[in-house]
Amino acid sequence: MLKARDSLKETLRKTLLIQAALTGIAAIIALLVKDAGFMLAVIYGGAVTSIGTGLHAWRLLKIAVADDDSDPAAQLSAPMNAGAEVFKGSMLKLVAMMVLLGLGMGYLKLEPLAVLIGFIVAYGGFMFAGGYAPRSKPPK
Repeated sequence: MLKARDSLKETLRKTLLIQAALTGIAAIIALLVKDAGFMLAVIYGGAVTSIGTGLHAWRLLKIAVADDDSDPAAQLSAPMNAGAEVFKGSMLKLVAMMVLLGLGMGYLKLEPLAVLIGFIVAYGGFMFAGGYAPRSKPPK
C-alpha cells in the first residue's frame, strides 16, 4: 500500500501543478483583456478548485494510511470503510467548493464570471491530470 500512497501523492502534486499553471495562464490573459480585479477573481476561482482537489486527496490519503494498518480485523472491514471514506471526501470537496464560491461571489463581491472562469479552467486541469489515481496500462 506504500506504493499506492506514493503514487497518489505524485498524482496529487502533478494535478495541483497543472491546475496552478492553467490558472496562471488564465490570470495573465484576464489581466491583458480586463483589469487586475478580474485577474484576482480568476485566481480565486482556480484556488477554489485546488483546495477542493487537496481536500479530496487528503481523504484518499487517509484511506491509504488506514489500509497500511496491520490489524487483521481492520483489514476485513477496510473495503466497506473505503467506499464510505471516498464518499465523505467527495461530499467534503463539494461542500467546501460551494462555500468558497459563495464566499467569493457573495461576501467578497468578486466578479462571478471571473471566479467561474478560474474555477472551470482549474477543474479542466484536474481532468487533464487523469483524476487522482494513475491508471495502470493493460499488459501487452
